[in-house]
Amino acid sequence: MVFPSFWLVLAPINADLGLILGILASGLSVWIRFAMSKRIIVSEKYLQIGKATIPRNVLGQATVIVQSEQFSERGPRLDARAFVALKALSGLVKVQVEDSNDPTPYILISTRRPTQLAEALNK
Repeated sequence: MVFPSFWLVLAPINADLGLILGILASGLSVWIRFAMSKRIIVSEKYLQIGKATIPRNVLGQATVIVQSEQFSERGPRLDARAFVALKALSGLVKVQVEDSNDPTPYILISTRRPTQLAEALNK
C-alpha cells in the first residue's frame, strides 16, 4: 500500500514524481522489513536469535510444538520468565534451558522450519 499512497498523494502535483517516489518508498520498506527481521542462527557453540546469543551448552532438548498446542503454549501455559521470539509464523519450537544460574526455564521460537531447527539444536 506504500506505492499507491505515494502515487495518489503526489498525482495532482506530478504523477511521474509520485510514481518514482512510490517505487522507491516500496523498495525501502521491503528492505527495512528484511533488515530488521530476527534471524535464527545455529552454530556449534551458540544459538543466536536476533541480537540474543545463547551458548549451546546451556540448552536442553528442543521440541516442535504441534499446531493444536501452539495457542496454549503462547498463551495460558506461557511462563513469564521464558525467552520468547515470536512472529506470525506457523512453526513453534520450545527449547529447555538447563542452566541453574539462569531463571529462564525455556526459549519459545517461532520459525518457518521448526523441524529443521529442532534437529539442528538436538545434535
